[in-house]
Amino acid sequence: MKTKVDKKKLRGAADLMAVSKTITVLGHVYPDGDAIGSVLGIAIAIKEAGWEVQASWPNPFEVPHKYAFLPGMDLLVPPERLTADGIVVTLDCASAARLEELEERALNSLGLINIDHHLDNTRFGSINLIEPEASATAEIIYRYSADLKFRINKEAALCLYTGIVTDTGRFQFRNTTATTLTVASEMVAMGVEPNTIYENVYQSDSLAYIRLSGEVITKAVFDQQLGLIYGCVTQSDLRDFGVNMNETEDLIDDLRALKGHVVAALFKERDDGKMRVSLRSRVDFDIGAIARKLGGGGHRVAAGYTSTKRTLEETIEELRGEIIASGGSTGSR
Repeated sequence: MKTKVDKKKLRGAADLMAVSKTITVLGHVYPDGDAIGSVLGIAIAIKEAGWEVQASWPNPFEVPHKYAFLPGMDLLVPPERLTADGIVVTLDCASAARLEELEERALNSLGLINIDHHLDNTRFGSINLIEPEASATAEIIYRYSADLKFRINKEAALCLYTGIVTDTGRFQFRNTTATTLTVASEMVAMGVEPNTIYENVYQSDSLAYIRLSGEVITKAVFDQQLGLIYGCVTQSDLRDFGVNMNETEDLIDDLRALKGHVVAALFKERDDGKMRVSLRSRVDFDIGAIARKLGGGGHRVAAGYTSTKRTLEETIEELRGEIIASGGSTGSR
């Protein structure tokens, strides 16, 4: 049975916001398309409804160029310049730790509304609006906007559509439902142009990024026994090719094109030397459970974590070991 957001919680969230003049909207560190689309979309909708609003996410506070076309950028404030007090709304955050330096601000706010679609959400908010069956956090925002007294205009819908289209893999992943397509259809009826989003998000890579992706694919390793394909992006790679880390969000999809793989992994070296591991899997292998065990989180087929290991080699072996422990040799399928 599908879990829907409780109507009492929606009324509670609406009542909580009604007593506040200002609302701060926060997304998670290294925001993806759903997080960015949700942050901007809800910020616009909140402002349209009459609230003062500021939006942010943890450092590095950057907007990937592929999302620069989205409206609402004037509502974004670097974390160190946030001034608004009042209610905080967090989006697409499975845990408060994903807010990093903004965690204390959120937890100590006058009220914390947690909106998310991750199954492993820790319910850290004063009010938790969690719906794991939703395709994206952006879908939840759109569907319950009337209950929350938000006003979704064309600009907000454009941002939320972007969140949905990226988290469903352009409506190709299993999380795409009839409800998802109905929501998308309603947004298109409002004036959202799918081709504009497609061209900006999926056809705006720089030549430097294309060359970097070629390098990663060339050096990719396929462990056929485990059905694991993996690649790596180091800080040296970023410097050599002139690419920012926030441009590499979709690089793992190039690895997923391999026929017969079960798990795809992209190891990304952060500027502090730690390895951020992005994971994708076929629907019959739960990669989210592995990510949670290693200190991260996510969905069954899309997850991630930051490794505590000291080297890339140790990080790779750690993941291999967890795959084996989770089901033995997955094998090429």
